[in-house]
Amino acid sequence: MSTKGQLDALAAARSQNRKLGYGILLVAALGALGMYFAWALPKSIDLHLAPDIRAGDTLHIEAGLADVPAPNVYGFAYYIWQQVNRWQSDGAKDYGQQIFRMQSYITPGCRAQLQADMEQRARANELKQRTRRVSEVPGLGFASNRVIRDGDSAWTVLLDMQLTETFRGAQVKETYIRYPIRVVRYDVDRERNPWRLAIDCYGTRRPARLDTSAVQGIASGQAQADLPTSITPVALPQVSDEVIAPDATPEEQPQAPRVPADDPAAE
Repeated sequence: MSTKGQLDALAAARSQNRKLGYGILLVAALGALGMYFAWALPKSIDLHLAPDIRAGDTLHIEAGLADVPAPNVYGFAYYIWQQVNRWQSDGAKDYGQQIFRMQSYITPGCRAQLQADMEQRARANELKQRTRRVSEVPGLGFASNRVIRDGDSAWTVLLDMQLTETFRGAQVKETYIRYPIRVVRYDVDRERNPWRLAIDCYGTRRPARLDTSAVQGIASGQAQADLPTSITPVALPQVSDEVIAPDATPEEQPQAPRVPADDPAAE
């Protein structure tokens, strides 16, 4: 082989080696990029499945989070709020114990509000030897328009509940209240709070009394509740003295006389 032929063969081999080197570098870069994306993917996916899931239903997951269905948000708010307001035998002991027991499902701000309410009631002698329970009113249970979205990670749940208190076995309070419970995503301690949700009390709103006759009409099936899709923010933390009809929007709510502070029915 002539010297020129040898040089051409050597140049071709070097060109082939360069191409192979570039190919190896490209494969290595793609491998590194793939490993980075695999590392960046969420290691776990937070799924909230609706109790009425059907064939063909889809779940939208973004950054490892899936949307929380309205029934799940409502059920969480109802269960936790009912537990907080459950005084089995003596409110002076039970109220604080319930706040402590449910603290993983309550935001720090809400816990501070509840503790302040407990201290205020203790000073007013509204806890000792009192029992309390709250329960859902028949006919005023879950509906999709009871869960109002406040963005991607917060909701307002309208709980229409019957509140009953007794003192030494005698009933001293029975009233119907609409609680606008704010629920937020709360991924703080997954061992103690697998739901990764928490109650933020009333947010920027406050509870209001429901008209007793209207509630009884709905419970008996003679009327139907028509809930608002939004709530006008008002002051906190006390319960409003106005009485509202369960089927009235905020603009339609009738005004009622103020209830004296020493009235057993006052919240």
